[in-house]
Amino acid sequence: MRLVDPDSLDSLLSMKPMDLFIGMEKQELRHLRPDPTESLHRPFSVDVEGDLMDAWDASSQSSMQSIFDIKPVEARSQTVYSLCMWASTAEWSCWDARAYLYLEPYVSRSIDLSDILVPDLWKDFASSLSAYSRGEYIDSVTRDWISRRDEIGAPSESEKDPYLVSTMSAHRGNSSDLYDISKAIRENSPSIMLGIEQTPIPGWTLNGVQISEISGGV
Repeated sequence: MRLVDPDSLDSLLSMKPMDLFIGMEKQELRHLRPDPTESLHRPFSVDVEGDLMDAWDASSQSSMQSIFDIKPVEARSQTVYSLCMWASTAEWSCWDARAYLYLEPYVSRSIDLSDILVPDLWKDFASSLSAYSRGEYIDSVTRDWISRRDEIGAPSESEKDPYLVSTMSAHRGNSSDLYDISKAIRENSPSIMLGIEQTPIPGWTLNGVQISEISGGV
């Protein structure tokens, strides 16, 4: 999941393709990236610039007055996807199964995998988490994880489970980052970009709209 600054993205999408691609090739557009969310990772500028050059090489490179004129559709989707990454302020990822641990107890309904790709679920989650401090949320996730392990009879001592400490550390780190994500959603109203590892680029969504279907202001 990525948080995307809508003003930054709109500014990029309004550029003429030639100006955009030349600016990216010369690394002259880095000042247009929004500030990152403190403590959270986002795609590196040089990687996104490289992805945009790949999209340019895959495009027809003629008669393009708008980003949305880029052909074929795969090159256009790659361009829009990369611009979303350029305009991102933060990203967060985890294994599917772990997402239930971090999300389900804190939203108003039960969820399945498809719900994780719905922006409203994340807004619901962000709203609910406003009632927690960071420490309270992290401790709640940790206690829930331990109780689930107890229910299935998993070892509770590191001597019997060599991954116990590292897994607990991962859960605490993931939930801490997710707390920052929820705060950013509440305070900054970003666009929310969602997908899973197997999602092809055109199938990623921004505010629920597939990348391949974006055709104007978002």
